[in-house]
Amino acid sequence: MIENKLSEYTPEIGKKFVEHCSKQLHLCQSRIGIANNIVRKFNNLLNGLDGKDALKSNPQKAFKLSDDFKRVLVKYEEHCKSIGDTEETIYINLRACSILLEKLYSIKCSSVKDLNVTLLQKVFIKLPSQEYWFRAKPFFTFLFQSGELNRDYSKLIMYRKKRTKYPTIYSIDEISKIEKSIDLNSPTGIRNYAIILLLSRYGIRPCDVARLTFDNIDLENNRIHFIQHKTNEPWEAELIPIVKNALINYIDNVRPKSINNTRLFLTLVKPIREMTFGTIATIVNDLIAKSGVDISNRKHGARVFRASIASNMIKDNTSTEVVRRVLGHSTKYAIQHYAKIDIESLRLCPLEVPKPSGLFANKLNAKAGVYYV
Repeated sequence: MIENKLSEYTPEIGKKFVEHCSKQLHLCQSRIGIANNIVRKFNNLLNGLDGKDALKSNPQKAFKLSDDFKRVLVKYEEHCKSIGDTEETIYINLRACSILLEKLYSIKCSSVKDLNVTLLQKVFIKLPSQEYWFRAKPFFTFLFQSGELNRDYSKLIMYRKKRTKYPTIYSIDEISKIEKSIDLNSPTGIRNYAIILLLSRYGIRPCDVARLTFDNIDLENNRIHFIQHKTNEPWEAELIPIVKNALINYIDNVRPKSINNTRLFLTLVKPIREMTFGTIATIVNDLIAKSGVDISNRKHGARVFRASIASNMIKDNTSTEVVRRVLGHSTKYAIQHYAKIDIESLRLCPLEVPKPSGLFANKLNAKAGVYYV
């Protein structure tokens, strides 16, 4: 803007900036995407959003709501905070409820006291996804329990049974093949190798790898420790030799020296900046795809290492408490998700199929008196 003697930003200037990056500077698609993201945030500010809403890639827009709807949303937000919901969960829930209330407001309903079954049915049909229904269910429960409504409209919404998702697992040999496929003769390969080892040997979440600083790595005492972003709980482990050596190689020979930044992992191309979760996810996705490991119908993102560690430990009869501590889960129930794919262990505890009885038996009973099962 200074070079072009522009003193005030407009969306049109933002559009021309992106075109300049593409057509004049011939930047790669990832950098053009970054330029688009910057422009989008400036546009958010112009549209009246501020704070975290303006910085979000898909910010919560200024919904058209009545004063009464705004009041109950504030009240619901305070309730969500009091029961320990995370900031991200609260944001998603409030956004879903805001969309619902905005549609109610558009059909001349401006107070929760005016709600009825007919109005809700009209609105539910207009919602873009059933996901909004299930986000609204606890909201209506709260309105009823807090005395805002004299009827519990959450009963109108039935929970759907979600399709069971099985985590993608890679064997120890496949993980080793991925690690060995990285080119250690290039600066990028040296950095990416250190990242992959932190993911594959410890099962650290990608977002925590991106946030690692020099304070989290104790090379003298061979320790790695940090506060987990997702659970806000501490995690600590011994810095095993292969990981320590990879980190030292990266720090001493690759990491930019003149950058005043405590983050451990940085980009290597100017402008040098902190690596984000998205950057690490893209790197890992690309490395696995090029490693020669079969990825047909399999996920190959940064989280697969975490699932693979859990599954392999469970298969080796490691106690659930040890697995929980290694992965940094806050509850023991979280790892049950990984136990689903341990087929051999599940074969040891089958339940006997009960004999048909009552009406069900009569349905199965053929004319000849034979059960067809």
